[in-house]
Amino acid sequence: MGETIKAVAVTGDGSLQIEARSRPAPGPGEVLLDIKAAGVNRGDLMQRKGLYPPPPGAPPTMGLEAVGVIAETGEGVTGWSPGDRVGALIAGGCYVAAPVGEKFQHARNRPR
Repeated sequence: MGETIKAVAVTGDGSLQIEARSRPAPGPGEVLLDIKAAGVNRGDLMQRKGLYPPPPGAPPTMGLEAVGVIAETGEGVTGWSPGDRVGALIAGGCYVAAPVGEKFQHARNRPR
């Protein structure tokens, strides 16, 4: 395994555990976030119970909202740079140290 990150995973009995996973790379139109804080909302709680499946193409890791700093940008990303502080509402993947964000029109710059 190359560079790793920590991710929160749901086990078969619904409990949570921290796992090491390969660090993802941002694809075209995506960014990699260094997550500073992640929210827990109803969707997350329902996914943990198996009652709210993630949408097709969503990361396997739970977590729908986070704030953090852009670590890397994928090809074609404009208007965003590593170091920008952002908040994100995405289809999943916020319960990790550095998830790949969805197409970046969903994020907003935080005033400095």
